[in-house]
Amino acid sequence: LGLCLCVQRSGPEPLDGFLRWYDPATGRFLPTRHQWAEDHDRLTDDNQRLTDAKQQAEARAEAADAKAEAAVANAKTANANAKAAVARLAELEALVEKMRRG
Repeated sequence: LGLCLCVQRSGPEPLDGFLRWYDPATGRFLPTRHQWAEDHDRLTDDNQRLTDAKQQAEARAEAADAKAEAAVANAKTANANAKAAVARLAELEALVEKMRRG
């Protein structure tokens, strides 16, 4: 594997330390199982936060889509009402003109 088993010192005394796997290619010790567990827990927490944020963003997007659809429906209704009003106005103008003539 190209790894070395070395003592990583943890204090001032010569026997203060513990064995760790060391990678000479990178110049670093490999993580301990506790470090792996901490990293795993941190990444799991980060993943949960990202999942929650994604779900909230999707919910907001769905709400915005619903509002947009409602606005389009309202605009169509307003347009239909305006056309009806224009048609009614034309009828009233024709009636007024008929009354003037006759």
